[in-house]
Amino acid sequence: MYRLKQLGDRMFSREFSLQVTEGHIRVAILNQFTYLGLPRSVRGGLIAPAA
Repeated sequence: MYRLKQLGDRMFSREFSLQVTEGHIRVAILNQFTYLGLPRSVRGGLIAPAA
């Protein structure tokens, strides 16, 4: 909710179709914030075979 509030607490568009688009854009931004905050895991313990 903190990140959503940083994007603004209300819609700026007056027409409903534009408000829907604005909502989709906000959700896309929040999803990108979430993706950037996730740790990147690397599988460990694999040993390369001898040549």
